[in-house]
Amino acid sequence: MLHAVPSLPAEVPQAPARILTGLYLRCLREGQDVRLEDAARAVGVSAAAVSRWERARSPIRPDALSTLLRRYGVTGADVSFLAGSVPPQDYDRKTYEEQGEGRRAPHDIWADVGGDEATARHIALMRSASEVIQYCLLVPAGLRTQSYELVVLDPEVCVVPDEPVLGLPAWVHHVPWAERQRRTVLLDETVLFRGRDTHPATVAGQLRHLVRLMGQEDSNGQGLAIRILPLSEVRFIHTVGAVAEVTLHGHRMVVRVGLFPSYETGSGAARIISAGLHEAADAAWSREATYEALMSAAEDVERKAAL
Repeated sequence: MLHAVPSLPAEVPQAPARILTGLYLRCLREGQDVRLEDAARAVGVSAAAVSRWERARSPIRPDALSTLLRRYGVTGADVSFLAGSVPPQDYDRKTYEEQGEGRRAPHDIWADVGGDEATARHIALMRSASEVIQYCLLVPAGLRTQSYELVVLDPEVCVVPDEPVLGLPAWVHHVPWAERQRRTVLLDETVLFRGRDTHPATVAGQLRHLVRLMGQEDSNGQGLAIRILPLSEVRFIHTVGAVAEVTLHGHRMVVRVGLFPSYETGSGAARIISAGLHEAADAAWSREATYEALMSAAEDVERKAAL
């Protein structure tokens, strides 16, 4: 079913727990207006060293990680969880053979079960990534109308929020969308029909909002691209469900969210899912066809709602 050929990574992938922990440290620091120099002074290293930790360019010492987390107000079980999640400083993926059906090495996959902080880390990643390609069964964060967002984030629909909501840690509310993020959103064709019987006005408004967003697309392929993935031919990604590939500081990860977010880098499973996402992007409707489908669906919903 998958026709794309998974490619080997150009460099040894970093462990996802190290990437997310680095992002977390940066967001906490910036959310409290702490300078790199001040963070460095707290652990007795250079500002450049802290910057490398935040970008997952070098492994952080366990004692430094615990010190910085506490400096930013993280305590107790949250500190212990992250300190126990990152690989040892001397971990080298090249020295391990890939094992099992997923062809994974140790630390290739990380389930972030850190509760609300885990949800906040996922939101921060999706906002901070330089590149995102995601397959969605519902219109994702950042592209929603206010009324559609209320439906999507209803606790009966959404187990793990993907937008900052009341009750999540304060720091995540200050994480901005990356200014030059390149984002491809592959909407499942069912988005054209889902919810139209129960929330027709909301669905019609959301479809028209997507049309407006498409009108702002960059002709050079930069920024946001919205495409419909048709169901006329079942693709590999249809069998996987909602999933994304994100790139942060040059690190590429596969991201999935169920009862909690999980992240994977480097493994055979991650390479196959990445290939499936790119295959789906190639199979999606063109910009013109997607635009027409969204407009037609919106008009159809409005017409039926008026009867």
